Amino acid sequence: MLATTALITGALHEDGLADTADGLGGGRTRERKLEIMRDSRIGTYGVCALILSFGLRWSALAAIADPWAVMLALCAAHAAARAGVPAFMSLVAPARTDGLSAGAGSPPGRSVAIAFAVGTLVLALTLGPGKALVGLVLLSLAGLMLARLAIRQIGGQTGDILGAFEQLGEILILLVAASFPLGH
Repeated sequence: MLATTALITGALHEDGLADTADGLGGGRTRERKLEIMRDSRIGTYGVCALILSFGLRWSALAAIADPWAVMLALCAAHAAARAGVPAFMSLVAPARTDGLSAGAGSPPGRSVAIAFAVGTLVLALTLGPGKALVGLVLLSLAGLMLARLAIRQIGGQTGDILGAFEQLGEILILLVAASFPLGH
């Protein structure tokens, strides 16, 4: 399943995670960090981030084990992680004037609200209200921490930062789904 979703998306979010880890971990100045993030080569921090991402997601899915519960967890993780991206984009200004994120602009408030509502609904329907609430809290905290880090280090968000946020969201929701059996 992990390979399938990476193939379907062109590993876009994984690339963002790796570039974010390389840039924020490897550069000394804002300019150097942004330069590293734009570089297509992967560095040590990026490799480590991808190993952790795939390892944590793989472990969560293996812990869930039941095929139906795995499918529900994957639906929840993909929907919730992506649903948070518009809010992140609207709250954190782009770090540069060009690039994927800057070109997309800030989504309208209505789009942010619809994305949030859909993500929350999918979470609640697939994992139940208790896990949905835990997932929303964790996603919010992760978003706030990543936003603070991105603002401090590069002055805002980029497409890579958004990809990293999506990957963090998937990991967190899958870990929540694996933390206690379906229906509890």
